Amino acid sequence: MYGDDMLEIDMDSKYGILFVRLFGELTKRTRKKLNNEVGELIKNVGILNVVFNLENVNIMDDSGFKTLVKYYNMCNKNHGNSIICLSKNKFNVDLKKFNVVSDELSAVRLVNLIST
Repeated sequence: MYGDDMLEIDMDSKYGILFVRLFGELTKRTRKKLNNEVGELIKNVGILNVVFNLENVNIMDDSGFKTLVKYYNMCNKNHGNSIICLSKNKFNVDLKKFNVVSDELSAVRLVNLIST
Protein backbone atom coordinates (compact mmCIF):
# COMPACT_ATOMS: atom_id res chain seq x y z
CA MET A 1 0.00 0.00 0.00
CA TYR A 2 1.20 3.48 -0.76
CA GLY A 3 -0.35 6.91 -0.30
CA ASP A 4 -4.08 6.99 -0.92
CA ASP A 5 -4.27 3.17 -0.82
CA MET A 6 -3.34 3.32 2.87
CA LEU A 7 -6.65 4.98 3.80
CA GLU A 8 -10.14 3.72 3.13
CA ILE A 9 -13.13 6.00 3.68
CA ASP A 10 -16.72 4.90 4.18
CA MET A 11 -19.30 7.71 4.40
CA ASP A 12 -22.93 7.61 5.37
CA SER A 13 -25.41 10.35 6.21
CA LYS A 14 -28.14 9.78 8.80
CA TYR A 15 -30.08 12.00 11.17
CA GLY A 16 -28.47 15.14 9.71
CA ILE A 17 -25.01 13.83 10.56
CA LEU A 18 -22.22 12.83 8.19
CA PHE A 19 -20.59 9.65 9.47
CA VAL A 20 -17.04 9.16 8.21
CA ARG A 21 -15.53 5.77 8.99
CA LEU A 22 -11.79 5.64 8.41
CA PHE A 23 -9.70 2.50 7.94
CA GLY A 24 -5.91 2.40 7.79
CA GLU A 25 -3.63 5.39 8.18
CA LEU A 26 -4.46 9.07 8.62
CA THR A 27 -1.13 10.67 7.82
CA LYS A 28 0.52 13.33 5.70
CA ARG A 29 0.54 10.81 2.84
CA THR A 30 -3.21 10.09 3.04
CA ARG A 31 -4.75 13.42 4.07
CA LYS A 32 -5.14 14.49 0.43
CA LYS A 33 -7.62 11.66 -0.13
CA LEU A 34 -9.55 12.71 2.98
CA ASN A 35 -9.53 16.33 1.82
CA ASN A 36 -10.79 15.37 -1.64
CA GLU A 37 -13.60 13.14 -0.43
CA VAL A 38 -14.67 14.64 2.90
CA GLY A 39 -13.25 18.16 3.07
CA GLU A 40 -14.85 19.22 -0.19
CA LEU A 41 -18.20 17.80 0.93
CA ILE A 42 -18.09 19.71 4.23
CA LYS A 43 -17.11 22.91 2.46
CA ASN A 44 -19.45 22.72 -0.54
CA VAL A 45 -22.54 21.26 1.12
CA GLY A 46 -22.20 23.10 4.42
CA ILE A 47 -22.20 20.03 6.64
CA LEU A 48 -22.87 20.95 10.27
CA ASN A 49 -22.20 17.72 12.14
CA VAL A 50 -19.55 15.14 11.34
CA VAL A 51 -18.70 11.99 13.24
CA PHE A 52 -15.25 10.63 12.50
CA ASN A 53 -15.01 6.99 13.50
CA LEU A 54 -11.31 6.40 14.19
CA GLU A 55 -11.64 2.91 15.66
CA ASN A 56 -10.06 1.29 12.60
CA VAL A 57 -7.30 3.84 12.13
CA ASN A 58 -4.05 2.25 13.16
CA ILE A 59 -1.72 5.22 12.54
CA MET A 60 -2.45 8.94 12.85
CA ASP A 61 0.35 11.48 12.71
CA ASP A 62 0.32 15.19 13.50
CA SER A 63 -0.71 16.03 9.94
CA GLY A 64 -3.75 13.73 10.15
CA PHE A 65 -4.73 15.26 13.47
CA LYS A 66 -4.42 18.79 12.06
CA THR A 67 -6.73 17.73 9.24
CA LEU A 68 -9.39 16.76 11.81
CA VAL A 69 -8.93 20.14 13.54
CA LYS A 70 -9.42 21.84 10.16
CA TYR A 71 -12.75 20.03 9.69
CA TYR A 72 -13.78 20.97 13.23
CA ASN A 73 -13.19 24.63 12.36
CA MET A 74 -15.04 24.27 9.04
CA CYS A 75 -18.11 22.82 10.79
CA ASN A 76 -18.06 25.61 13.35
CA LYS A 77 -17.83 28.16 10.52
CA ASN A 78 -20.97 26.52 9.07
CA HIS A 79 -22.59 27.11 12.51
CA GLY A 80 -22.44 23.42 13.28
CA ASN A 81 -22.18 21.96 16.71
CA SER A 82 -19.08 19.84 16.64
CA ILE A 83 -17.05 17.06 15.20
CA ILE A 84 -17.23 13.95 17.30
CA CYS A 85 -14.32 11.53 17.24
CA LEU A 86 -14.82 7.92 18.13
CA SER A 87 -11.63 6.63 19.58
CA LYS A 88 -10.08 5.12 22.62
CA ASN A 89 -7.37 7.74 21.99
CA LYS A 90 -4.81 5.19 21.01
CA PHE A 91 -2.91 8.06 19.40
CA ASN A 92 -0.66 10.52 21.15
CA VAL A 93 -2.89 13.53 20.41
CA ASP A 94 -4.95 15.87 22.53
CA LEU A 95 -8.64 15.23 21.75
CA LYS A 96 -9.93 17.74 24.33
CA LYS A 97 -11.18 20.04 21.57
CA PHE A 98 -13.46 17.28 20.33
CA ASN A 99 -16.38 15.47 21.87
CA VAL A 100 -15.15 11.90 22.23
CA VAL A 101 -17.71 9.12 22.47
CA SER A 102 -17.49 5.35 22.42
CA ASP A 103 -19.90 4.52 19.58
CA GLU A 104 -21.97 6.09 16.82
CA LEU A 105 -25.26 5.85 18.73
CA SER A 106 -23.70 7.91 21.52
CA ALA A 107 -22.57 10.40 18.88
CA VAL A 108 -26.15 10.77 17.59
CA ARG A 109 -27.40 11.34 21.13
CA LEU A 110 -24.72 13.95 21.78
CA VAL A 111 -25.43 15.83 18.54
CA ASN A 112 -29.14 15.88 19.42
CA LEU A 113 -28.34 17.11 22.92
CA ILE A 114 -26.06 19.87 21.65
CA SER A 115 -28.58 20.90 18.96
CA THR A 116 -31.39 21.51 21.43
